[in-house]
Amino acid sequence: MTLPELSPSPPPELTPYPENSPEAMLRIITLFIVCDGDVAEGEMEVLERIGVLDTIGADRNLFALVFDGYCDDLIAHAGTARYVGLADTQWVDAVLAGVTDPGLRRYLAQTLLLVAHSDGHFADVELTVYRQMLDRWGLDIDHLV
Repeated sequence: MTLPELSPSPPPELTPYPENSPEAMLRIITLFIVCDGDVAEGEMEVLERIGVLDTIGADRNLFALVFDGYCDDLIAHAGTARYVGLADTQWVDAVLAGVTDPGLRRYLAQTLLLVAHSDGHFADVELTVYRQMLDRWGLDIDHLV
């Protein structure tokens, strides 16, 4: 008996943002904040303290819009599934694809390392997403500091 081949799942459909835009960067930050299923107050505080929104040309309102859009996209991606993989490899790759500029990638990698440590806990899923980001972007954590 031959089993039918499984067709690959379609790529995630994300709200379109211009490449390397503040929205694309905010979506990556949102991915990282949401991936462990807990939006910690410390994560938001560190973003404010180090001036991330100003640096990338965004404000709280834009961040809120991107955050809401991210959640809507994630729900749409889940479809009728009973489980939503917050760190699904295909999903993470689609989100990461929005930033191609090496300098912006490096900045985001440095920023997300601070975000990860802000709540005093680097969750396993955060580590998984962070490693995937470094791999996809060809970055080495030793060269980020």
